[in-house]
Amino acid sequence: MDRKTLGLLVTEALLIVVLVVVIGMDFNKAPVEHAAAPEAAVEETAAGGEEAAAVQEEAAKETAEAKQEEAAEEKAEVKEEEKAPAKEEKPAEKAEAPAKAAGDGAVADVIALESPAYPHTKGIVQFTHKKHIDDYKVGCGECHHDESGQALKDLKMGDPVMGCIECHSKPGKAPKPAAGEKMTPEQKREYHTEALHDNCIECHKEFNKKNNTKAAAVTCAQCHPKK
Repeated sequence: MDRKTLGLLVTEALLIVVLVVVIGMDFNKAPVEHAAAPEAAVEETAAGGEEAAAVQEEAAKETAEAKQEEAAEEKAEVKEEEKAPAKEEKPAEKAEAPAKAAGDGAVADVIALESPAYPHTKGIVQFTHKKHIDDYKVGCGECHHDESGQALKDLKMGDPVMGCIECHSKPGKAPKPAAGEKMTPEQKREYHTEALHDNCIECHKEFNKKNNTKAAAVTCAQCHPKK
């Protein structure tokens, strides 16, 4: 065997040895890297647990502080209530308020003469209460009277009064009497409409005659507006 061939063989042998050594080194390094991974995971888990514990601790601390502040506010409110003078209970709060004294009631300037006791076939009369008293100087007793028909002379604005229907309780107009029968004015005024017409129209007629005028209403259309 010549020297050249021998050199080639030696070189190949050396390369094989180097290759085996390198492969062996790579094989030994892989387990070390794999072994390091679990350690990193353990460290990461531990760090996460510490962070969660810190968050829980902070939340518990905030909750405790909030409860302390709430307790302090409640305590302060109790002290303020103790310092404040006790409110005296008014008589009206202990029992129902007594009825209004005479003269304390409010009366509308215009009153709709609409009794719920019966249906109205014509427009509702708007009685100008204030105008009759202030401008026409009509006394309260001209309309409001006692059970004997006598005027209530001592009546003042706002005094409690009975509604017309309470005494003139028969609804509507009086029926026409049968042939040969008569109805007295008192019987006729038992009907609500008859009582109002008798009182209002007779007063208006007297006013027109006394003042030589036709200003006061005496017909249906002058008092009852069209529906």
